[in-house]
Amino acid sequence: MSNKLQAGSKHTGRKRGGARRELKELIETCVSIENRRFNPFLLDISEALRILRLHVEEWTEFGDHLLDMKALASLAKVVGLQSANLRFQSSTLYIDPSMLQEKLRGMSRDQLAGFLLLSWHPIVEFEQLTIPTAKEALDYWTKMLPFFERWKRFQPGPISLPVTTEAEELHRLGMIADKAFGKKLDEFWIELKEIAGTKTKIDYWAFVKGQNRSETVSRAQLASFLVTYGYATLESKGGELILAPKVQPSIRKEATPVSFPIAIPREVR
Repeated sequence: MSNKLQAGSKHTGRKRGGARRELKELIETCVSIENRRFNPFLLDISEALRILRLHVEEWTEFGDHLLDMKALASLAKVVGLQSANLRFQSSTLYIDPSMLQEKLRGMSRDQLAGFLLLSWHPIVEFEQLTIPTAKEALDYWTKMLPFFERWKRFQPGPISLPVTTEAEELHRLGMIADKAFGKKLDEFWIELKEIAGTKTKIDYWAFVKGQNRSETVSRAQLASFLVTYGYATLESKGGELILAPKVQPSIRKEATPVSFPIAIPREVR
């Protein structure tokens, strides 16, 4: 009789040991989920509760009841994480990719075309995209010859060999200047001082006006460099522009440069 009791006691002990191991594994799983190591939906809550109910009658010691309570509290936290995840997905209109893929596979061509028209927002008006114009475009691209076939239609003319150009021709074309820019600016400054004379001031348009529009634009450009580099000053008085040459070029470094656009009047052109 005592042998039977001892055997039953060992069997009960082994059973309780297996139950404690299952609860500890369940708690470890819940802790991993709380630490964001696993998806909270990977844990089957129904199966976890079944395990708790299965062993609830076996607990006789205080430590076993504490372990059971800890497992139940861990399950409650996982359920809370699942609930929070569901609320977030519903607020962002979240759709599981695999679920969406299955829905798309189950749709017919007409349904897919309908959803395309509902979600399509072209940059042109709907009336401009008609069936006849679409057919015309398709026919155009179908009948178009390949690129190299179309290229054969062009017969390139004779190709002339490159030749050298004299400096005089480049001067005539305006591609290079006949004088260094600095020297040309100095000569223009001397011309301004000679024309201004003792008055030290001269009307801007009277000075920059040339024989034609091209010369006027060129002289106006040189006058702007005179002002920029401190060779002269430009003032506006009563609607008139006054250009005054300086005795020596000087630039006010502490001042902030200001762009002053001047339009060429029609009568000056």
